[in-house]
Amino acid sequence: MRLSTTFFFFLLSMNASALTLEEAINKTLKSHPDGQIASLQYESSMETAKGADSALYPRIDANANYFPTKTFVIPINGTFSTKQSNSFHGDISGSYALWDFGRSRDRYTSALHSQEGADSTKKLTQNELVEKVWNTYYGVAVTASLIDTADASVKFYESEYKQSLNMRKSGLKTEADELRFKASLLESQDRVVRAKIEYDKAALSLGILIGSDDPVSVNQSSLDQRCETLSLQNISLETLRQELRDNNPQLKALRSSIHSAKDLSDAASHEKYGNVALVGSYGYDDSLSAYDSYQAGVMGTIPLYDGGKLSAEAQKSRIAYTIAQKEFENTERQLWQEVYGAYRDFKRTDESIKSKESVIEATLKSLHLIGGRYAQGLATYVDVLESQSTLENAKSDLAQAKYQKISAYAHVKKLLNQGDGNDKK
Repeated sequence: MRLSTTFFFFLLSMNASALTLEEAINKTLKSHPDGQIASLQYESSMETAKGADSALYPRIDANANYFPTKTFVIPINGTFSTKQSNSFHGDISGSYALWDFGRSRDRYTSALHSQEGADSTKKLTQNELVEKVWNTYYGVAVTASLIDTADASVKFYESEYKQSLNMRKSGLKTEADELRFKASLLESQDRVVRAKIEYDKAALSLGILIGSDDPVSVNQSSLDQRCETLSLQNISLETLRQELRDNNPQLKALRSSIHSAKDLSDAASHEKYGNVALVGSYGYDDSLSAYDSYQAGVMGTIPLYDGGKLSAEAQKSRIAYTIAQKEFENTERQLWQEVYGAYRDFKRTDESIKSKESVIEATLKSLHLIGGRYAQGLATYVDVLESQSTLENAKSDLAQAKYQKISAYAHVKKLLNQGDGNDKK
């Protein structure tokens, strides 16, 4: 009684310390390097946009130089003489692009689109991490279920082995029965060991994912509970594809890349027109004499010949724009194939789960009947082994079918960018 009570409280403590899906997702999003890299890349794109924006404002520079000794050439009465003296010069200069045919504005708009793309990429990374947590978390629950199946098989073959041993001693069964059940017992014990190793590896993978160096445990019943609550709305394929186009972060990032490439292409095509700038400066010199200098005016620049550099850059930017469009089209097709497959897989898994549950129910009844017939000498050990093997496979397949349902659901949600807080329970 004391042992059973201790074991009961041990199970309660295990369930109490088990990691929830919400906790796993939150820890992963906070600590995983991929998420941190995506955040830093977004911050970098913000700074790039600020740098592009600065071209729309005036620029002011301060310059100064001092030479302890400098040679000056001075004309005196038609001849030149030199004189050594110290020299100081300082000035403040400013410039402002009055007109550059919109190039600076195009580059700034391109940077803003790149920033939007980085934000979408950040969301994509977060969604990928959430899906990975789902798969890893419930992968731990599946391996725990496989351990239970293997343990049940060990108990069954132990019972059958003892029964066949006693019946052989009584002359009711042969040594072949005893040895065959013994072999099955050893095989089932080996499956338990392998299942526990797989559980340890899955638990460690989840621990590493959330930023821990140690394996973590999950509530085994979470697999069944999750399968019972998951559902996807029945929608037409046209609506499903449209939701993919509208909501998928990867497509949003590529769409931003198209806009950014278009702006850069426009800017490059206007380089040949040059620019007009307002310039001015104030300076002070103290060499042979001290004086101030001023200048203010308008400066225009038009490139006349550059060996084809500007036209090459313009063509290159137009090609980049076309490539961005084709990348979007190709990715949209690939993602549509993914979401279509995952959506269909999810809808199919319910039937598969019901089928496996029916197989388990029927096999349990059959095994019970065959076990009685075997004890009475009306069935062979082969019949018992076949029924038990069918039961083991059905239990394993049921756990895998439930995992596939969860995995398909998580993949659809990632592709459609539709994760919400209710999914974390």
